Amino acid sequence: MTATHAHVASDHEASSVPRMPVGLPHEIAADHVDTEVRARFLTPDDPDWTNDGAATWTSGHVSGLTYSHTSGSDQLVLHNRGARDLGVLSTPELPGTDGTVFTHLPGGTSVDLPVAESHILQTARVGDRPVLVGQIVAGRDPESTEPLFMLDGPAPDEVDWAALDPDDVYWKPGDIDFGAPTAPQFVFADPFAHGVHHTRIDGEVALHNHGDSEVAVLTVGADGPLDLVVARPGESVPIPPGDAVCYVQTPRTDCSPTLLGVMWLRSGELMPSVLPIPSRRDHLDYHYLTPWSADWDCGYPQQIHLDAEASGVTYQYRTGADRMTIRNTGDESIAVIYNREGERVVAEVTAGTRMTFPVCADADTGQVFSVVGERVDSRPGRSASFASSGAVIPGTSGTPGTATNFGSVVIMLGTVVYSAVPKKNLYLAWSDRRRWLRRAAG
Repeated sequence: MTATHAHVASDHEASSVPRMPVGLPHEIAADHVDTEVRARFLTPDDPDWTNDGAATWTSGHVSGLTYSHTSGSDQLVLHNRGARDLGVLSTPELPGTDGTVFTHLPGGTSVDLPVAESHILQTARVGDRPVLVGQIVAGRDPESTEPLFMLDGPAPDEVDWAALDPDDVYWKPGDIDFGAPTAPQFVFADPFAHGVHHTRIDGEVALHNHGDSEVAVLTVGADGPLDLVVARPGESVPIPPGDAVCYVQTPRTDCSPTLLGVMWLRSGELMPSVLPIPSRRDHLDYHYLTPWSADWDCGYPQQIHLDAEASGVTYQYRTGADRMTIRNTGDESIAVIYNREGERVVAEVTAGTRMTFPVCADADTGQVFSVVGERVDSRPGRSASFASSGAVIPGTSGTPGTATNFGSVVIMLGTVVYSAVPKKNLYLAWSDRRRWLRRAAG
């Protein structure tokens, strides 16, 4: 694929949404695409799908798109809550187009995308011309391997606001208190307590919901309101570029709009806000001990030591391998601190997931993977409030509690030389998976 493809695009796991089978995208080869779908979308066998065939493409817009991504893994799930069907072209390795897989994503469904370096998003053809609405590039974040989303959101008056919020629980156009002469009596809530934070990768911003309840992002552009996207727990919302204000909300409180924060973007840059949304580093520091935490050098005596085996934290490593996996079968998230390319990075492993880490099998110095748990006894922050003058008084983020840890795994010359975390071989890991599947089926 040439740069033309990327240029056109850039111009512009427990969900209740119906979910396609996990293996389905990998099975949709060009000769298995439904005839009606083939006629509506650009597919890998189409003559226009070439390294320089972008001349026939046109640009478009997408609404209601969220995604789920397990940090440090290749797993990427798209959730399409918009009114339009989507088609995705997933290319394993750029710049070529060989091996491209097509995935059909109807409105109201979710699907696991195949592992690929690039995903091209499209809506149905207009006048026989394929309509590109965005591109996803895998693993562009050096810290979290978060995918990079580049897409254009809807134009003003393009979405059906009532359909986006049928239960009428979020603040949006059409509400009696939206666009009124006087501002509504907002209620403010602590974004840290709701597990909400943002990332910014190569200028592209995303809002992440790591909490236990839904949140929504209302985007308002220079020409008016643009979109309302609801993110369920574990989902993220890619924010289209451009000048916009994003109101991050929870459901109304006693009929009043409830704000977690406001993101103001100008020319793609995040500007200061009186109601800031935490960054990824802020989020990690609040929940875990990190290299940038104020208590990083406090020493083990000041930390709470946790039982890894009782908490369901294990690791897998085969002597001489270039990868090591840490598995979290417990009920709470953990974090792993390790060195990558000379820098300490932090990866969050949520409950019931696992993550694979790179290992230099011939390194003659110890590679340390420190596993920490969530902090305890954190003091909550203070939500923003209104002054008597009507101005907003910013809130505070609260104080991180006492750090916890499970210990470390140290690998040198392709051999585990120390471990405070129990090792689980492949057979036992599969046994755990089978038991989990039986519980889910019951």
